[in-house]
Amino acid sequence: MVLDPRTKLLILAITSISVFLNESMVIECLFTAIPILLLLQAKEFRTASKYGLFFVALLMIQLFVIFKLPVTVGGIIYMFDVYIRKLIPCFMLGAFLIHTTKVSTFLAALSRLHLSKGFTISLSVTLRYFPTMAEEWNYIKDAMALRGITASLIGFMRHPIRVMEYVYVPMLVSASKISDEITQAAITRGIDHAGRRSCMEKVYFSIWDALIVTIYIGIICMMFFDFLRGGVFL
Repeated sequence: MVLDPRTKLLILAITSISVFLNESMVIECLFTAIPILLLLQAKEFRTASKYGLFFVALLMIQLFVIFKLPVTVGGIIYMFDVYIRKLIPCFMLGAFLIHTTKVSTFLAALSRLHLSKGFTISLSVTLRYFPTMAEEWNYIKDAMALRGITASLIGFMRHPIRVMEYVYVPMLVSASKISDEITQAAITRGIDHAGRRSCMEKVYFSIWDALIVTIYIGIICMMFFDFLRGGVFL
């Protein structure tokens, strides 16, 4: 199943808005289950399992732990628990977009939308930026391991100043350097060309795109139904 990049952007936009307007736990689980299935279909098993287990853990905390805590502590934990849980579907769809979309295909799809060139270039650079930063983060962790420092919560508690020095400083320098390099590479390939661009990539809506969009429209209808009925779902 190959989705059009425009469909991926659409469902990401729908999810980013809808999860914060939704009050139903059942609909929230649907918003989470669909990205997990998309990631599994794309063979991103590690990403899907990581976010899925994290969502289940946060859900269990809300259902079985928070009500046993004092009101003040429980309220604070509940607030963080709910908001982090609502962000998980957005993170999964963002990871799905990045891991399954080539920059050339992404540019070809955006060209069909007739968006401004500055907006298109920014999105294209961002799409390539995050995987490159992930590679850089792995290099930084390896370098820290050689110095006997782990890039984890325990390592931060043992050596907070050294972890900040060995993580934040290289990451900031790398972020600036990588953004410049990606922008220069895109310009070299003619991304800012003023004329009509040709592309070898073929982008089109398929039956899978129609199915995914229909499912999300159905979930939005469930949200409105839940709102009008005063909370039918949990």
